[in-house]
Amino acid sequence: MKIISRNKNNYILKFELGEHYPAVFIKFLKKNKINGGFFNGLGAGTNPEVAFYDLKKEKYLTKRFKGDLEVLNLTGNVSKSGKETIIHQHITLGKKNFEAVGGHLMDMRIGGTLEIFLIVTPKLKRSKDLTTGLNLFDI
Repeated sequence: MKIISRNKNNYILKFELGEHYPAVFIKFLKKNKINGGFFNGLGAGTNPEVAFYDLKKEKYLTKRFKGDLEVLNLTGNVSKSGKETIIHQHITLGKKNFEAVGGHLMDMRIGGTLEIFLIVTPKLKRSKDLTTGLNLFDI
């Protein structure tokens, strides 16, 4: 991952072919003590694992898509839950046959590149919501 541009509250990041995402991103966030923010991105991914949260079961149902897919949109936020850095991100992926799939991005390898624009905010915190079982923003 390379920092293409940086100012006080913004970063433009470029992830490299084959990097393991979001592990590389989380490492960057921890190293730079970024505890809150919002981001969006586009690029390509290989073998992405995507999840859908089943509200009744209070768990994520996951599916791994094989091969290379276009990252049509990646949108997310950065927060803390205790000492853990949390990335909550949703993705829309384009298949070779021009179909789209999407959900909560769990992980993928970078295919080609992934370009992310990150806006840093003050620290955002999460805690478990007893109604949904999700770790939601804690104001």
